[in-house]
Amino acid sequence: MKIIWFSRHEPIPKQIAELKRLFGEEVEVVQDPNPFSGADDVVRRFRESGADEMVIVAPLTVIDQITKRGIQPLYAEMRLVENEPYYDVNVNGRKFVFERFTRIKRVIVEKEELE
Repeated sequence: MKIIWFSRHEPIPKQIAELKRLFGEEVEVVQDPNPFSGADDVVRRFRESGADEMVIVAPLTVIDQITKRGIQPLYAEMRLVENEPYYDVNVNGRKFVFERFTRIKRVIVEKEELE
């Protein structure tokens, strides 16, 4: 089993361990840190990689288009922590703890007009 990781941030050991728990010890996680131009670019690179799954960090509009192309990516849920001494990653001074992986099946955005 191969998983491609679309993010400029490398997966942390805790995330790799969870992917191994979910998909088996032989899972291979390959990072693709390169910027992408949109959903079509991501889908093309995913298919060319031969991966079975993808983890992606991207705007909701891109993830929405990926799901509309028949791919349901994995998403690493991270919780922002402020006054806790323990954290998994620090991104620009903001500290996060990895919670779990979920699968994005579709994106729904509910809007209302401003008057």
